Amino acid sequence: MWRRFQVAKLSSKKSGDIDAKLLEGDVRKGMFPAGIEPGQLIEIARALARLDSSSDVVELRKLFGGKTEEMERLINASLLLEFATIQNGLISITEHVKEVNSLPRNKKRQYLTERLSLLEPFRTALEVAGKSREFSSDEVADLLYKRELRWTEEEELNGLLVHAILLDWAIFSGLLQYDGRSEKFSLRS
Repeated sequence: MWRRFQVAKLSSKKSGDIDAKLLEGDVRKGMFPAGIEPGQLIEIARALARLDSSSDVVELRKLFGGKTEEMERLINASLLLEFATIQNGLISITEHVKEVNSLPRNKKRQYLTERLSLLEPFRTALEVAGKSREFSSDEVADLLYKRELRWTEEEELNGLLVHAILLDWAIFSGLLQYDGRSEKFSLRS
């Protein structure tokens, strides 16, 4: 929670508000978007499943009630996780996700973990975890920054965004565990 406050505080000094573009990540580079939570993605998947067909983004936004920038990040995350596809301007849930929805919770989590491990910052976090037992999100952010994989050019804000993404998603999926006292991540035992 404290780091989320830092993200908001730091970005508000720069631009008056968090710039939606910096939260998007880069779908082409496999960078998971910042600023969304697992519950939001679950809701968009449910909304797509309820539609039981393709929908345009405007219809989905009305159904979901989100802002355009937030919907864009949610759609990007859905595409990266292969929850949804876009064809001819219409978004629809994938057949694979329909199958995954019928699986028990632990199999759903396994699917999510497998997909996240292919994306940044999770792929780099797993790489760092293979080298040291515990690690900080700053170590992951520094390595990503050196590889020119960043959500923003400002190094400190980039580190906070990486921390927020790892905290929200790697913990939810079971990919990593987090010790709040030491602010260190490690592989789930």
